Amino acid sequence: MDPLPHYIAPRESSRTNPELAQKYPLNLLTPKSHAYLNSSFGNLDMHRKVQKEPTLLINPADAERRGVATGDVVRVFNDRGEFTVLAKLDKSVMEGVTVCAMGAWRKNMLSLSTPASLNPTVFADLGNAPTFSDTLVDVRPLDA
Repeated sequence: MDPLPHYIAPRESSRTNPELAQKYPLNLLTPKSHAYLNSSFGNLDMHRKVQKEPTLLINPADAERRGVATGDVVRVFNDRGEFTVLAKLDKSVMEGVTVCAMGAWRKNMLSLSTPASLNPTVFADLGNAPTFSDTLVDVRPLDA
């Protein structure tokens, strides 16, 4: 292994997989939630009250192109799966990126799927780690 750090491009991006990015133009980031430890405590009302309802943060420009407003129930999907969640427009999210914190239990989602259902099943090149946040998706209003 090279002892110097170096950049490894994501497998799913407009640069590395332009055909897939045409179909699914948004990158889904799934950071840790603030109130859960992975999915631990996701069943406890006290922790759910702090974390609040699962939401998808989306840049206003991306939302406008899709006819999405804050509070809309949206379908987030790719070839591997889909989940539904409330949308929240957020200017701090970069255009082309969506963010949905991980850790909510399936029974507490609007659908019985979570963001994990969209993640690739391949391992990273270092330590066979999962490749979260290397995920292209699209978003549509649930009624569309």
